[in-house]
Amino acid sequence: MRTVLQVAVMIALCSGAACTGKVNPTVSPSGRAAAASGSGAAPPGQVNLDCSGPIDMVSSPTGPQRGILDVVGLDITSTLQVGRTDGIGPHRLFAKTALLIHAGREGDLTVPTSWATRLSIAWGNHAPEWSTDLHIPACPAPPAASGRWLVFPGGFSLDEAACVPLQIRAGKETATVHVSVGARCQG
Repeated sequence: MRTVLQVAVMIALCSGAACTGKVNPTVSPSGRAAAASGSGAAPPGQVNLDCSGPIDMVSSPTGPQRGILDVVGLDITSTLQVGRTDGIGPHRLFAKTALLIHAGREGDLTVPTSWATRLSIAWGNHAPEWSTDLHIPACPAPPAASGRWLVFPGGFSLDEAACVPLQIRAGKETATVHVSVGARCQG
């Protein structure tokens, strides 16, 4: 059963990409867990989202997805299901959820410092690069795009089910949202 779950989690996270299962967590000078980015342009502790290979394009965030600062769309209304990672993520549990990115908009998703040792995030259609700070470049819309919002697979790796905070920054605007990851947020 454990092996079946490991395979299911890896397939869900990678969505057919050439995954290596690489998890490369490090700790930055601020004490925040992070992973090295393949792009080389990120500051220490930050991973750049790879804009290549979105799994879908939509005209706007719909259903449980909510647009935040007109840069990202996240499911902040449902309670995400969690399962054991058995070594696939840097923490004990994993919750899969899509991240929508508004093409042409730049921003950052950051795990607050108080959560940095128990929560990591990873999105993109590649092997997961777990981090607590994800930079979203101004991804171009693919040619003949059917929408302005690009959809990427990924999710959360955490130690225990919780209502987790995420900080989103776009330009000079900042918002904090709470995501129900295995445990419902109150209020």
